[in-house]
Amino acid sequence: MGGRFVRSGRGDDSFLFMTLDTGDWMSKDRQVPVIAALLNNGYNHKRQTSFNMEVKVMRLVSTMNCVEGMEIAKPIFTDSGVVLLGSGVRLNQRIIKALLDRNIGMVYVRDKSTDDLVIQDTIPLEMRMEATHAIKETFVGMANFDKKYTRTVNYMHLDKLQNVFKSVIRELKNSKSEMNLLINAYAHDNYLFSHSVNVTIYSLSMAIKLGMDDKKLTEIAMGGILHDIGKTKIPQEILNKPGKLTYEEYEIIKKHPEYGFEILRNESSVSLLTAHCAFQHHEKLDGTGYPRGIKGDEIHPCAKIMAIADVFDAITSLRSYRKPLLPHEALEIVFAGAGTHFDYDLVQTFRTSVASYPIGVTVKLNTGETGVVVQYIYNAPGRPVVRIIKDPNGQELSNPYELDLSKHLTLMIIACDAIMG
Repeated sequence: MGGRFVRSGRGDDSFLFMTLDTGDWMSKDRQVPVIAALLNNGYNHKRQTSFNMEVKVMRLVSTMNCVEGMEIAKPIFTDSGVVLLGSGVRLNQRIIKALLDRNIGMVYVRDKSTDDLVIQDTIPLEMRMEATHAIKETFVGMANFDKKYTRTVNYMHLDKLQNVFKSVIRELKNSKSEMNLLINAYAHDNYLFSHSVNVTIYSLSMAIKLGMDDKKLTEIAMGGILHDIGKTKIPQEILNKPGKLTYEEYEIIKKHPEYGFEILRNESSVSLLTAHCAFQHHEKLDGTGYPRGIKGDEIHPCAKIMAIADVFDAITSLRSYRKPLLPHEALEIVFAGAGTHFDYDLVQTFRTSVASYPIGVTVKLNTGETGVVVQYIYNAPGRPVVRIIKDPNGQELSNPYELDLSKHLTLMIIACDAIMG
């Protein structure tokens, strides 16, 4: 990855822009904003090679709700390991806009009431970077072959993918809690690649909860990785259109499952199950999905898993044409489709796999009090432990205290990420 640096702006909030030429099939030269203050913290314009992502987390805030003066608590990286924003940087409107322009939906900010909270990434950043890079290599390799459906996938790339995600499977198996939101603190170099990583991780989390063996987990991992491979045949101007698609454009988008199936079913190194994940991940139980409109038991069980993961990640991701939903909001949409669009039992499994309220997120209770989520409750994912930091009048408490909502059943969360002051 080559690039050059150009300074833009004046004063403390000036930016150092790095113009990147990634050379991949879906990207053009673009400017990645790096806050100039990073230079004073030893930033050397290079990709990070080692990370310690166990940090004091304070509060998780929607970027859209950020205000000037908030201080970044956790560095923001691209999937390639480039530091975009270091911890300790204070936000201003220019920086907030730059974060939104990079589709960074959430950030961790410092807060004296919660500066003892510690959180680790669900998947270590190094592993995520390796997975994204392996997916990129595979997608680019497929896209660079001739336009016929019968292509030869680079066996080294597929082998590398399997090895990377075997490590991801081990990491998820060793996890002791529900999965935190995957997209909140990364700037994605390419949405398709990062989405493929996220769908794979969410799908694996469900499959592990269901007790699937390692062979099936590996197949599901490959299905998640390659579920959107058919999008390599969709014109970029449609795939990356910032506004609403026309009817004709949407019909073109709807062809990607068929394209993906045709690419994968002709590969001897790819299982038929993996190919069907690409083919069926947009099918719905009631037959209203695409491309074939099949229903119920006609849909492969692994494709049913993939369908839930695909929708959840899509609606919790910040895109240029819509804001992201918080996990509890996204789960409500998924639950609304249980029994019609999605398998009901799988939706229940997914609910126990993903944290409805990520640690560090601000919530408001029906008492009017404001708090921050500090702990998951495994058997009651919608009722976490909350540290109360403001009284019903909005006054900060000198002595915050914690409430386990699973034990205080009259207390309810009525708003999330609501009061950021």
